[in-house]
Amino acid sequence: MTSFRRPTPLETLAARYLNERRGKAAYRGAPPAGQAAAKILRPLSLKFGPGTDRLAEHWSEIVGDRLAGWSAPEAIRGGTLYIIAKGPAGALIEADAPRILERLKTLSGPSAPGRLRVKQGNPSTTGPGSQRNVSREVKKDMSEGVEIDPDARLSSALKRFERANERRERGE
Repeated sequence: MTSFRRPTPLETLAARYLNERRGKAAYRGAPPAGQAAAKILRPLSLKFGPGTDRLAEHWSEIVGDRLAGWSAPEAIRGGTLYIIAKGPAGALIEADAPRILERLKTLSGPSAPGRLRVKQGNPSTTGPGSQRNVSREVKKDMSEGVEIDPDARLSSALKRFERANERRERGE
């Protein structure tokens, strides 16, 4: 059997003192910043369209694999998408502009850029298409070098060395 004992007057006074002077309840943690940012950025994205980062992610779907290796989106200003393309790929992109603009409209809705401007130069090597090209070259390097003939092995090693130097000069 359990018996309950009565609190002493000192214990009662101590409990009352603690209840009156108890500290404030702990604060809730801060809400996640991503939620607040999403509430602000989602309407802006719908109003102003996608950024160049989003276009770069889907660039090979927009222009095709072949042109994606030679070009990259640079900026969007005033309803115009500025593209940087390597060599004569700029002419191919300009010839394919209506199809590219239609795909842009499909991706980003009515806020899509309405015009294209192509500038010749070296597209950024950090885009998704360039990583795919580098991995192809690495796989090609790995498949070579299994020759048995010493002259063929030397030749393939020199070719791999040349390609590695070219990639290093391009900054990849």
